[in-house]
Amino acid sequence: MFSRLLTAGLCALPLWNEQVLATPPDLPVITLPWGKWQAEVDKKDPEVSKQSAVQTTRILSYHALRKKQLYVFRNVRFASEPERFGPSEFPTSTNESMQSPESVSCISVNIGKLENPPGGHEPLKDPESSRVSQVEDCLFLDMYVPVRAFERHAGKLPVIVWIYGGAYSLGSKSEGDILYTGRPIIKATNYNSIFIVGNYRSGALGFLAGNYMQEAGLPNAGLYDQALLLEWVQKYVDQVGGDKKRVSAWGESAGAGSILHHLIREDGGKDPLFQTFYAMSPAYEMSWDNTPDGRLDTYYRTYSELAGCGYKYDIECLRRADTKTVAKANQDLFDTVRQTGLFPVGPAVDGKWIRSIPSIRLAQGKYWGGIESAIISHCSNESAAFNPQGIENEKDFDRFLVTFLPGDSLVSQRAEIKGFYDCPKTHGGNYSACLETVIRDAVFTCNTRYLFQAYPDRSYMMDYAFATRETGLHGVDLIPLFTNSVAEAKAFLEQMKVKPTLAAIYASTLRLSIAPNFIKYLASFVVTGSPNGAGVSPLWQRAEETDGGILEDVLKVKGVYASEKFQLGTDDQNTRETCDFWHKIATEVVHEPEDAPSQEEL
Repeated sequence: MFSRLLTAGLCALPLWNEQVLATPPDLPVITLPWGKWQAEVDKKDPEVSKQSAVQTTRILSYHALRKKQLYVFRNVRFASEPERFGPSEFPTSTNESMQSPESVSCISVNIGKLENPPGGHEPLKDPESSRVSQVEDCLFLDMYVPVRAFERHAGKLPVIVWIYGGAYSLGSKSEGDILYTGRPIIKATNYNSIFIVGNYRSGALGFLAGNYMQEAGLPNAGLYDQALLLEWVQKYVDQVGGDKKRVSAWGESAGAGSILHHLIREDGGKDPLFQTFYAMSPAYEMSWDNTPDGRLDTYYRTYSELAGCGYKYDIECLRRADTKTVAKANQDLFDTVRQTGLFPVGPAVDGKWIRSIPSIRLAQGKYWGGIESAIISHCSNESAAFNPQGIENEKDFDRFLVTFLPGDSLVSQRAEIKGFYDCPKTHGGNYSACLETVIRDAVFTCNTRYLFQAYPDRSYMMDYAFATRETGLHGVDLIPLFTNSVAEAKAFLEQMKVKPTLAAIYASTLRLSIAPNFIKYLASFVVTGSPNGAGVSPLWQRAEETDGGILEDVLKVKGVYASEKFQLGTDDQNTRETCDFWHKIATEVVHEPEDAPSQEEL
């Protein structure tokens, strides 16, 4: 994809020699009922690196750096080891000793070993970039806190809680030294914010669902892990100077899709414990068939068979299996399920947390209304990496639709989709390109509209298309958010298998033209709830809808020229016509009229 990048520019930041930081006299400690964790000085804080470059001695003055320096609390336990397929809970044991656990990840799918990986074979990040152990006792968090938060008379700081993506099947808080560190956004707020990221269960261990799981286990366990992390913030973030009344949930892809599901939890009857959110490419697939022996139960039994427990309902057998066995079955599930670019597992209707497909609940007003402001974004070429190979003709297209909406009862809905997209007319018979549009609308961009429609007076919308519409691939907006330099951006791109020369050109152009103001918009949003507090042009208006059903005043993050960098314009990828169509499909597949009452009202 990046071979089509036609940008130029050479900008090399100096490579700085590693300096020796003076040790602070007293590193802060966070005290929890189940243990203590001591901070460490973040030696990769961009401000420290900047001052290191001009430091004439080998020893940096701690006091000189104090106001612009980060502490990191690593691997803080926020839950005890959960029972397999059970809820996560705060630890009940007490411990007054200092803790220093190693970084760990929850059980994840290794997409490098998959025949049909979600997201394709060129993921946003190197699948081997996380060098940490995968275990089931994995519910730990990292917390980046400015030194100034511990100074006398310091005010309380806003808190970002990051929920990482990964197709609801992979990912970790520990993804090397670039992703999910929070350094760039904290620096952009002038060291006036706190960044927290925590693990959650994914794949089969986090998102197996269905009628049997509703009776014997816990569907959507990964969402409960995220909720416990947010509850932890409410209970303990004041120890590091955080303001529990100014919490912003941020996430990308499955992380943003998770945020959406927190907003509709129990039909909006449950406070999600955040006041603002930034949803980047919110992604999920409709997963609703929790009838006895339905599609979700079929996934459960398939997983059970792969784990050696037979094609049957026996959760105790799965709980007795060792971790290696259930991890291998998780890996095998993603190869066995005929995914064709779709996610085998993810948030699913369970009758409790998720009572219907989210687009339906949002349209019915059954969501949390206490959101103060939101940034909702998508990339301009979301689905290119998710489009399955081998879609060459109408027969292939039809076969995908059967996988997407299976069963004889959904024949009419598949026909509706085929008629609405009319591939011969709209894409000249290019069924692969046509299917790419179907996936984009159904899985990604219409979710941005549904969120906008829920919060129309509080939503700032973004279409990220740097450097061209074609290279605005899913996830590339993470690069200006999590990189501090050309070198970091280049390293990030090389992890995506981009050739070094092309990565250098793209990275230098991005860092010069887009990244500075991009991060300023977001920093202002963190501190004030509005992206317009940093004096960046243009003034980012809240989006509005035209009479023709098009969103306008959308921030278009575009090319390298000054006139193209940031513009307010319209968005043709989440039109009312298209997203109303997918909302109609959702109501039909669950046999639920738009004005259906919630379970609490019955």
